[in-house]
Amino acid sequence: MTYPNNLIQLIDIAFAEVNNFVAKSKYYNGDEEIIKNVKKALCLLKEEVQHHYENINERVLRAMHDLGIASFKYFENTTLENAINNITEQLYNEIPIYKGLQPLRGDFGKGCPI
Repeated sequence: MTYPNNLIQLIDIAFAEVNNFVAKSKYYNGDEEIIKNVKKALCLLKEEVQHHYENINERVLRAMHDLGIASFKYFENTTLENAINNITEQLYNEIPIYKGLQPLRGDFGKGCPI
């Protein structure tokens, strides 16, 4: 099975939205670690989807699960939140184990979850 191109496109859109979020948020004074972790999780997911779609690393999926939850807190009502939610929805619908995953950590953005 090959990876779905639409998932890669959604990841690329999310990368662009991360950059837009930082650039457009003149008043953004949030924790830079959160943005770094978002980029890291997206980068790892893209690599896993491209090279290991049949067997995506569970820790990467769990990190994306955490990212989906964290997006409601850190990026509420933004296009970045929508982009992240589109990815997590796709993962939920296309990867059976994603539905039952436990969070990697409850404090996404603090430390190195992956």
